[in-house]
Amino acid sequence: MKRKFTKAILAAAITAMPLAASEYAFDTHSLFAIEGGASSVDIDVTGPTDATVEDSAVANVGIKLGAQSENYRVFLSARYYDVQDIESLYTVGGEIQYLFNFSKYANFFIGGNIGEAFIQIKEDSGSAKSMYYGGDVGFNIHASKTFDIELGGRYMQLSETVTPVGSAYSYDFNYIATGYASLIIKWQMD
Repeated sequence: MKRKFTKAILAAAITAMPLAASEYAFDTHSLFAIEGGASSVDIDVTGPTDATVEDSAVANVGIKLGAQSENYRVFLSARYYDVQDIESLYTVGGEIQYLFNFSKYANFFIGGNIGEAFIQIKEDSGSAKSMYYGGDVGFNIHASKTFDIELGGRYMQLSETVTPVGSAYSYDFNYIATGYASLIIKWQMD
């Protein structure tokens, strides 16, 4: 998993090198965002009585720190998901987005995400980590020079089975699908 994550970071850095070496001046901004959303977490529970659980009323909150040029945006992000039947689920990762600038008031974006999900089913039962990857799409509305409102959807593919200590059940985490809104604060880079 660490190799895949390292390769993704290396590929992004190599892709960005021509931008750093360029003699052109770019309109770049630093970004900080607070995000809230509703998610569907797909969990297959296996044990004495097999069942599939899809908790579609999951709230999530997160923060994002990033940078933006005219056509690209990158974020480092952390999110917490309030899943009813498990102790905790949170993610830490990165996103890169391409911006389609069709208007001075808004733009459309499409991007990819990668990171790690941290899962704990019950207190003192051990925990698990799962690498995730996926995509996101949405609209970014320019509310002012310093604030944007982002409305989007995100899909994260997981592949982790968690079996709590002393339990006859195991939990297979398959994906997280999220609809979200973010308030983005942006300021000019030096």
